[in-house]
Amino acid sequence: MSEGPGYSEVRAADLTPLDEAVATWRNAPGAFQQVATDFGTEVTKGLAHARWEGEAAQAAWRRLRTVDAQLRAAQEESRRVHAVLSQGLEAFRAAQQALQAIEDELAGHAHLILDTSDGSVRLHLTDAEEKHRSAYTKAYRETVAAYRDRTRSALAHAGDADRDLAHALTADVNGAARGFNDHAYASLEAARAHTARDLAEALRLAGVAQGRMTSAQLGRLTALLTRHSRDAEFAERFAAGLGAENTLQLWYNATHPHHPDHPDTRIDEKEWWHSAGTLQDSLGTTLATASHADTPAMRRWQQEIIALGDERLRTGAATHPYGFQLMSNLLRSGSYDTGFLQRYGDKLLAWDEKLNTRDGYAYWANTATTGTLNPRGRPDDDGHDAVIGFLAALGHNPEAATAFFAPPDGVRGAVDRDTELSGHLTHLTEERNWVFDGNTGAGPRRMPGHEALGHALTAATTGYAWDDPVLGGRSPELYEDGGDRRTAATARVMEQVVRVYGGEEGPRLLHEQPALATGLGAMGGAYVDDLNRAVSGVGDALRNTDAFPPAPGAADLGRDEAVDFLSVLGRHEDSHRIMNQAEHLYTLERLSGNPPAQGAESWARGRRVLLTEAEVRGTLDHSRVQQIEAAYAADSAAAQDAYRQSANWTRVGMSASAPALANGVLHVVGKSGPWGVAIPLVQAAGVEFAKLFHEDAVFGGPDTPDPPHDQDQFFARGEHELGATAEKYLASYGEGADVRGDLADDIKSRYLATGPQSNAYEGPQPYTG
Repeated sequence: MSEGPGYSEVRAADLTPLDEAVATWRNAPGAFQQVATDFGTEVTKGLAHARWEGEAAQAAWRRLRTVDAQLRAAQEESRRVHAVLSQGLEAFRAAQQALQAIEDELAGHAHLILDTSDGSVRLHLTDAEEKHRSAYTKAYRETVAAYRDRTRSALAHAGDADRDLAHALTADVNGAARGFNDHAYASLEAARAHTARDLAEALRLAGVAQGRMTSAQLGRLTALLTRHSRDAEFAERFAAGLGAENTLQLWYNATHPHHPDHPDTRIDEKEWWHSAGTLQDSLGTTLATASHADTPAMRRWQQEIIALGDERLRTGAATHPYGFQLMSNLLRSGSYDTGFLQRYGDKLLAWDEKLNTRDGYAYWANTATTGTLNPRGRPDDDGHDAVIGFLAALGHNPEAATAFFAPPDGVRGAVDRDTELSGHLTHLTEERNWVFDGNTGAGPRRMPGHEALGHALTAATTGYAWDDPVLGGRSPELYEDGGDRRTAATARVMEQVVRVYGGEEGPRLLHEQPALATGLGAMGGAYVDDLNRAVSGVGDALRNTDAFPPAPGAADLGRDEAVDFLSVLGRHEDSHRIMNQAEHLYTLERLSGNPPAQGAESWARGRRVLLTEAEVRGTLDHSRVQQIEAAYAADSAAAQDAYRQSANWTRVGMSASAPALANGVLHVVGKSGPWGVAIPLVQAAGVEFAKLFHEDAVFGGPDTPDPPHDQDQFFARGEHELGATAEKYLASYGEGADVRGDLADDIKSRYLATGPQSNAYEGPQPYTG
């Protein structure tokens, strides 16, 4: 069990935020009641008088009744939340007052002094009194003991309130259901008692032998863990009470319901596998929550889980998977402790590197001794490959991902040789035998392992979990917790990614790993400022740091590296689209900060921004055209469709939520699904840019030309878009002396020189297998 708050934490705790929360929740039930009243008056009552009949009317009434029930549930749930918050606040205040009373009583005491670091009370004697210390000690023994007991009691009450409030607020009373629920805990005592009962029941159900568990029992276990998966106290006690080997056994049992010795166990297949899929998330999240507890029991659990990784589970059944295979399928949910993931991953990858190289049969492809371990997975991801689940865990813990792909000790500056690459990265990208890896009759497959690798690398380079609601535009407050999270450490990983995928083998790797395209595009977008700065130079000299100022810990990229990496991104439709979006939005932000009317220096920066975008766009578009022509030379219909799809990025813009920019980072959403692309911006005043360019000029809008059908139209479309950006820039921000000059010719020459007229040295050649 984790320890409660210490003396200094309780004594100095600022209860103002909790007090404000109590005040806010005090008003919430009334607010929900008013909404319910208004809904009934303005919606339900009006519909009742409309004499509407039929199936549509019945469906509408069902929906209205659901809304009404939810509003009333919200009213009751908010009342209960206010009750537990109030009780918690009262308990914390009482503890502080008890400690304050002790401090007041001891102030100026002749022989006793309070140690404010830990709350202990000790003798404080003068030099003359020191020789009689034993007598004073005896005289004050009971007094000191009484103060100690009072302090411990106050801290214990604060600790109980802290744990009980955590139980009450983190427990998901809805389980897997969504919406409000009027069965939330109404008191801290109820939360404590109910949580204790739930823990005991969960441990009992988790210990049911394989083949003996019924569908109803599995469903009940799933509901209990779903309710408490984010409760730190519950999670720690559950994991420690279950133990490492039984944790693995539990997941094996959940994915192998039948046993020949117990044929009469009541198992409904549909119900079972629905519960098993939910349990995978809730059990994984519970263990992830528990992994952060720094207690002897959890340290032992972590050590034993890792030790069991390369051992087969003694199931007593026909299948006997390795510990890594079982545990990795529970790593897919939640955010596990960084230290645990490092130790787990080091052992897993060391084992994988010995057994699973391209020289032999894919080690994890043997399904005969495993069975399904990933009920929530895609049809081609049954949970056998232990590395996939581990990479999923890294994708949800950016700190662990960054550390796992860190370059070897002592590597500094640009990565210019393969020996400076992380061994983990080299193995996963170039050496590993991914199941069904490489070319098949239908072309390379979008394998779940490559997708998971993209998730892990995105987290490692951006500092965000790959599916962070903030990045995907699903958070109501964009980048509320700090915005740009790139650091020197994340940049070191990005430099390696550029080395691997922008290198000689880059086109082949992306061709064989198409599921990585979205991740590589997101990584390129996150470092669009560093890529532009590198491209703006002549060789590695004369980089324009005025137009493209480096952020702290910027990636150290050479021009050739940047161009080659951009060229590889252009090969695939997804990475081409995302990188073009990022480039265009970053360009617009840079332009908004450098209006021509502010003088020659501002105009010079703006002009450099326009020319660099033309060069980057040319590299991306030229690469895309090369790939289309190489892949579809004999299929004009397929080529035409590829050109149309490759121009669709102009129809995908910023999130509809406003502002689209906050805390120095902008996100793009659209065809990338749950992915979000973090684009670093420099200007604090960029909101003005977002408003200005959110109109048609951002991505064309209704005046966008017809989709291109061949490379000539494709490049003409690109030239049109670059001209429209420059025109909008000059019209919006004013023109200085001779501002147009040769700008039009320079933009065209930059785009066309790296586009249709590009020489072979501008990026590697396409790879088609």
